[in-house]
Amino acid sequence: MVQIWQMEPYPCGDPRLPHHVFPPKIITPDELSRRTGTLYWKLDTLDPVALSKRLKVMKMERHFNKEDIFTLDAETTANFRDKIDELFEESNHPEDQARMIIEGSAYYDVEDKARHRQTHPLFA
Repeated sequence: MVQIWQMEPYPCGDPRLPHHVFPPKIITPDELSRRTGTLYWKLDTLDPVALSKRLKVMKMERHFNKEDIFTLDAETTANFRDKIDELFEESNHPEDQARMIIEGSAYYDVEDKARHRQTHPLFA
């Protein structure tokens, strides 16, 4: 499930909080794509063969030629606090990038010309 909302213009405090505007303004994946060019896919992770095929096609279509696996766990990740802090630093990448969240959840901030948006994919 993905939730996308307009983010408050000057968020302060804990960056792990949602920082909704009040009242919350929910945005659809199609609307986010129109405004920012951000694309969203939902993949079936229960069928490993279909998942592998779909990922190969996506990599070829989007010209992705690099991949890595990132596991972040407070109990097993060395320097966990430092890694969490790094994730909240703004970064800009000249090339397209993809993120696939297998377990847990994550926030991704996406900016358009008018307002700041924040997406929160949730996985159970």
